Amino acid sequence: MLRKKIFLAAVVALCACSSAPAETVTVYYTLDAGGWNPNPLNGMTAKATWTLEGEILSILLENDSTGIPDGAMVADSLLVSLGFNLLDDVLITSGDTAVIGEGSYGLGIWSDRGPGDSVAEEWLWTNEYGGDLMLPYAQVISTSMGQDEGMSYLFGGGEPFVNGPFGGIAADPPLTEWPDDQPGVADSILFTLTLSGGLQPGQLQYIADNSIVEYGSDFQYLIVPAPATLSVLLLSLGMRRRRR
Repeated sequence: MLRKKIFLAAVVALCACSSAPAETVTVYYTLDAGGWNPNPLNGMTAKATWTLEGEILSILLENDSTGIPDGAMVADSLLVSLGFNLLDDVLITSGDTAVIGEGSYGLGIWSDRGPGDSVAEEWLWTNEYGGDLMLPYAQVISTSMGQDEGMSYLFGGGEPFVNGPFGGIAADPPLTEWPDDQPGVADSILFTLTLSGGLQPGQLQYIADNSIVEYGSDFQYLIVPAPATLSVLLLSLGMRRRRR
C-alpha cells in the first residue's frame, strides 16, 4: 500500500511538472545598437512576444515601425533577423514552423498568403552565431544568408538558401512602395522552435531582454532598453510634455 501511495505521488508530481503554465514575455526594440544607418530612427521599432511551454519556444516577431530613417530603401525597412543567447547549454534542436502571424498578410509574390500560412522557405535558424553585429549571439533567426561560417537550417528542414532581406517583415502598411516581384510579410511572423531542454523561471525574460534585431542588410540594429535606460527615457519624455 505504501509503495502504491509513493508511486501515485510521483505520477501526480510528474503531471504537475509537465502541465506547468506557459511563460510569456514581451519586449520592445527601441534602442539604436548600430549599423551603417547614420540617421535618426524616425519611428523604426520592433516587438517580440516570447512564449515558452516546456521545451517549445514560440516567438511572434513584429515590425511595428511608424517611420523609417531618411534614405532607407525598401530592403532597409524590413525586419530580417533576431539574435539571442539561450542559457545553461540549451540549444535549438529544430526550427519547426515559420508562419504569418494573426492579423498579418503576405506581400508581393506572397500576396495570396495569410495568417497561419508558412513562409518557412525564406527563414533559417542557427546555434552558431550571426554575422556582423550579431557575432556575440549564438542563436539567430534570419531571412539573410549572412551568418558567419556556422551551420544554418531552414525552418521545417532542408538546406538553407534564403532571399534576405526580402522575405522579411515590413510594417503594416509598408512604409515604402512594395515591389510586386519580391516576397514579404506585413507585419508579423510566428516562429516555433524545439529546444534541447527547458529554462528556469526568469531565464526567458533575461534572454528576451538581451536579444537584438536587425533591419535590412546591416542597415540598423535595435536592442531592448535596460530598465534604468527606459526609466530615464520615460522621465525625459514626461519632462518634455510638462514644458509644452
